[in-house]
Amino acid sequence: MGRDASQPNGRDASPGGEVDIEETEDRARAAQSRRPKRCDAISARSVGCYLVSFCATLYLAGIQTEVSVLNGVPGPPIPPTNVDSGADTPQQTPPPLQLESPAPESPARSEMSPERLEAREVKTTETQATEGPAASVEMKSMDSQAEATDLQTLTTSSPSSEIGYLLPRSGGCPKGAQQVDNFEECLAAAEYLKKKMMSKTPFNAHTDPPGCIYRATDRDIFFNSREKGGEVVFSSERKPVCKGKVDSVGASGKLLKPVAAWDQAPEDVREEAAKIRLFCFAWTPFRGGDEAVLSEVTKQYSKCDGHAFFSDRHPHGEERNDVIIVKVPEQRVSRSDGMWLYHRNMVGLMPSWDHMLRTGLIDDYDWVINSELDHFMSPSRCRLAIVSYLRTLRKGMSPELHSVNGPLMLMWGNAFVFNKKMIHLMREQWKSLGTTESAKSVAVGCPQFMRGRQEWPDHCSQDIVYPNLVSGVMRGGVVAYGRAGCGQADATTRNNIPFQLGCWEMQHNPYGMSEEGEIEAITEFAHIQKLKDLNDAVKRYASTDQAENHKLWYSAKNVPVIHHIVSAEVHRIARELLDPEPEKVFSWTFDTALFRL
Repeated sequence: MGRDASQPNGRDASPGGEVDIEETEDRARAAQSRRPKRCDAISARSVGCYLVSFCATLYLAGIQTEVSVLNGVPGPPIPPTNVDSGADTPQQTPPPLQLESPAPESPARSEMSPERLEAREVKTTETQATEGPAASVEMKSMDSQAEATDLQTLTTSSPSSEIGYLLPRSGGCPKGAQQVDNFEECLAAAEYLKKKMMSKTPFNAHTDPPGCIYRATDRDIFFNSREKGGEVVFSSERKPVCKGKVDSVGASGKLLKPVAAWDQAPEDVREEAAKIRLFCFAWTPFRGGDEAVLSEVTKQYSKCDGHAFFSDRHPHGEERNDVIIVKVPEQRVSRSDGMWLYHRNMVGLMPSWDHMLRTGLIDDYDWVINSELDHFMSPSRCRLAIVSYLRTLRKGMSPELHSVNGPLMLMWGNAFVFNKKMIHLMREQWKSLGTTESAKSVAVGCPQFMRGRQEWPDHCSQDIVYPNLVSGVMRGGVVAYGRAGCGQADATTRNNIPFQLGCWEMQHNPYGMSEEGEIEAITEFAHIQKLKDLNDAVKRYASTDQAENHKLWYSAKNVPVIHHIVSAEVHRIARELLDPEPEKVFSWTFDTALFRL
């Protein structure tokens, strides 16, 4: 019989053989004494296994969490695909718009797809288990090379600026853009630009340019199917709808980031500006145009620490807590006449000032600003501008340096800002300052201290009267800085340090004073706000039809007042883009921060 290896002593065994129990027990005890202490070995190995397993669990849990976050984060924007003409071609809607493509960071796990992350972890675990540490190092090297390839692909494939639809501000499509030339894409462009499509079908108009056309007067889009013949001429009323980079000079439907000048100001400037208590008021006859914008202007004024609207009647015939009724002397022109108080605003402002000084309405404020309803006014920008003027004065000559602590008036075009010390002097001298011409005079209602001065007796505009108030009329050393009359950017100290522009004039708008032209200007202001200096403005407008206007556009940066706003829609867009609500700015920043993880 062969030898059975299962027997410890190597003896032959048969199924029916008997075993000596005592001998077996002796052999078992001897064998046990020769073996290592198995329980100790098992305990050490178990501890090591448990530690490895625990660390691997935490690592994989982190990977799963990161994958979950990545799945909820939007990727780089994909440009709209060209839509070929044809009846069977489906309409393609442009993807959600994005302000700018984020710059790729270092080759990080966040740039890898969830599938690749999972595959990498599985392969790494298997390699470590079967091939040891050396194979793991080699695996990491391969992953680093692959990640570098991913980064290069992301960098080269991500567009530097988004391709979308835009409306040129003048002439044809700007450089690098082409007119939309098929109906399906014209429909997509209308949706992108948020413009009404005049007709759901193309039609042939011999008197209009061919292709996708924007009608500025009607603010809508249509597609003209007539063939191109000879030179195509566009006009301010008939503009081509173009496709190209949306950050080129042209109005587009791109959602711009709301720009808060406050957030961009240095911390010490914000701290000084935050201490300013500002009261804002306006005189208004509440004509139809005034009533149309009142709701939007109220939203602006509500950001002041206090505000009031003065008039001789309530808007829409409805009483409001922030409207104060004052008595206006009867004029030679009927109240219903469109020329009533034309260039005679002080006739309404004199009783308004009388009310504020008598009642103490403005006693608790550091500065008082008198604006108008056709002004866009940002109270946060006003506070920053006040600080800017004071800091400029501190860099001026000795008289200017000392004027910071005295009675002071700032002139921002047609808006005027008075500090508390000047208000105090006005109250002390109001008995003479507040006297107005009687009904027998052509200048009825105008302040008597203007007699013999500019515009007398036919007119008494506030941008003429206020400068005269501090020029030989008031006592106490009152001084004024800035420019009376909007759009003048040449105000400086005696040693030629420039003051920032206080009022941007829409009458100087290169795109005109239509609602469309003013919206384009406001959109441009939002772009300007992001520029660091004038050199950036030169670069932005280089090789465009606005190259010569780069100083004009750059002067809008941080400007507190914009004059001659023609509609509530322009007021709304200006407020949302240039003076956004804090929570909206935070929300946008938060979303962007998530995107850049």
